[in-house]
Amino acid sequence: MQAKQDIEFVNIAKTVGIVLVAVGHLTVPVNGLLFINSFHMPLFFILSGYLLSCSKYNLQSFAKRKAQTLLIPYLFFAVVSFLFWYFAGQKLIERESGVNPVKYLYGILLAIPSKEYLGFNIPIWFLPSLFCTEMIFFIYQKYIKRYTLIFCVFLFIVGTILKLYAGCRLPYGLDVGLFTILFLYSGYLLRKNNQIITYMQRLKPVLKYAGIIASGLLTYWFALLNGSSGNHVSVYTLQFYNYPVFLCSAFSGIIFTIMLSVSIPSHSLFRFFGRNTIVILGFHLMCFAILKGIQVFIFHISIETANDAYLLNFIYVLLAFAALAPVIYCINRFAPFLLGRKKTYYNS
Repeated sequence: MQAKQDIEFVNIAKTVGIVLVAVGHLTVPVNGLLFINSFHMPLFFILSGYLLSCSKYNLQSFAKRKAQTLLIPYLFFAVVSFLFWYFAGQKLIERESGVNPVKYLYGILLAIPSKEYLGFNIPIWFLPSLFCTEMIFFIYQKYIKRYTLIFCVFLFIVGTILKLYAGCRLPYGLDVGLFTILFLYSGYLLRKNNQIITYMQRLKPVLKYAGIIASGLLTYWFALLNGSSGNHVSVYTLQFYNYPVFLCSAFSGIIFTIMLSVSIPSHSLFRFFGRNTIVILGFHLMCFAILKGIQVFIFHISIETANDAYLLNFIYVLLAFAALAPVIYCINRFAPFLLGRKKTYYNS
């Protein structure tokens, strides 16, 4: 029963997280973007660490499994989204001029998290970066294991030094992994000390709601504090600004999402989308491009009408999720290997 409850909590948290990711890629008001970006990517590294299992794999089987579930989907999304960008995306929405398609192809191979290399579908940077992060963590946890927190803090410091003095990006989001391994380890610890989640689940509703409000307000305050100059945190570009404040906003935002997730009743929609956030990650920008194209070319409504409009942008997200539901079903039903799966995950 506890294992089932764990899965439900993770599915809800992943659904909440991917909604925030999608909203964050639209033109929302600055304060909303500051709030979302302050924790939404650390949240996914926490959840990945929570689901991570090291004991049942050796290095070869772990690398093979992670290549199937992260690198194969990355290549699939990269190829499809590049073809979409090349043949249709540039016509549907305004793009930066002078983009060299060959550089994008080069970018697919290098998987460098930047607009310069993955500008046709930036969110997919997460998949190769997570692969590198989990591989580093697995090797350390499997063969060394002691002083893991010190190791993660050390990598955080190394990442900071490289960012300040190296002046170049590493392939496969490895430089991002130097920072995010701390969140991965936190999720791993959370699973090992699962009584924390159990305690949250057993809280009285009034205490849960108080926790949601308090952690949400705290996250918002930290986000505004870190983005006082108008700049928002961007994990993939390594823009963290005030590092202690970033860590505070990230962890308080994660607590906010977890408290929210253990308070929301389970539903089949959370299982459906929570198990398939990877498809939404890979395809939601294409959906937005098509929706914006329909808005401009069919309904003749200026694209600027969605700027800073929470309601209209949320409708965009709902339409994108609805459009991707049959895509999720078809991939799981007919080609689950594209997601590194041997069986379907679309059912409840």
